[in-house]
Amino acid sequence: MTSSTPFQLFPPALTYTRPRRDVAALTKWLVIRDNFNLITWIAFGAFVQGIASVCLPPTYALLPAAGFLLHRVLNTLFMYLGLVRNPHMDEVLLGKFTAQIPGRDGSPPRDPAQEDITVIILAGRSNHPLGSLAPGYPKLVSYIGRMVSELSRGKEEYGFLGYTGWTALTEQPSNNQVMVVCYFRTLDDLHGFAHGPLHRKGWGWWNKITKSHPYISIMHEVYHAPKGHWENIFINNHLTGIANTVSRVNIDNAKVRPLFSGNLGSMRSQLGRLGRGDGAENAEFDEPY
Repeated sequence: MTSSTPFQLFPPALTYTRPRRDVAALTKWLVIRDNFNLITWIAFGAFVQGIASVCLPPTYALLPAAGFLLHRVLNTLFMYLGLVRNPHMDEVLLGKFTAQIPGRDGSPPRDPAQEDITVIILAGRSNHPLGSLAPGYPKLVSYIGRMVSELSRGKEEYGFLGYTGWTALTEQPSNNQVMVVCYFRTLDDLHGFAHGPLHRKGWGWWNKITKSHPYISIMHEVYHAPKGHWENIFINNHLTGIANTVSRVNIDNAKVRPLFSGNLGSMRSQLGRLGRGDGAENAEFDEPY
């Protein structure tokens, strides 16, 4: 136990911010990749291989593709056997943990789900034959990226808790909806940003191009969860969703991520994490973790 909160910090206490990948660059690559379906990508590869076959002797033309495929197969096999590092596990935290929201001043939580949370889901999709390359769509993506960057820089001012990006890959073979889930402390914080300069500029741009760009879809959903009406649990998971919060909690003179053990006390059960139980509600079921 720490001296300032009834909950046990999830070990190890993360006192640093993991270097986040270049989200803008990664998003652009994912959008481009999703812009074409699998058959089109295979056709691209076949075309390149065809050019190589015309320009090079057959043996040399086959070497690049064969070498790349062999490398991928061997690398996967070596990871499976534990002979080389598995990069997919690099950011995975082993164990069971839950994210709690500290006070605005960084004060540690005293009760489960003791703060309000407001969630907004933003999404956009291009229904144009050119997909993400359609007129107007890159600017929409740029506005979203700039807004997320501004929120991250001014997190205290906007009551911003963090975000996670998604691609809705189950909707159609390509040109799927790109989504961003953002977390705020209150509805007032969200509304404050929505009526700020950057969002108002994007809002005005959208109002001007809506009629001339009917192939661009946008949507949002907003949910306000009062204190005691939200909970979360992560098991052997990377930092995503509310666990990827940019807020920090002050415990024992250190600023750490507000991640707490899901194996102890009230944090053991859903009702406990909602502040409506003591965490022992599932004891009769012999939880496997």
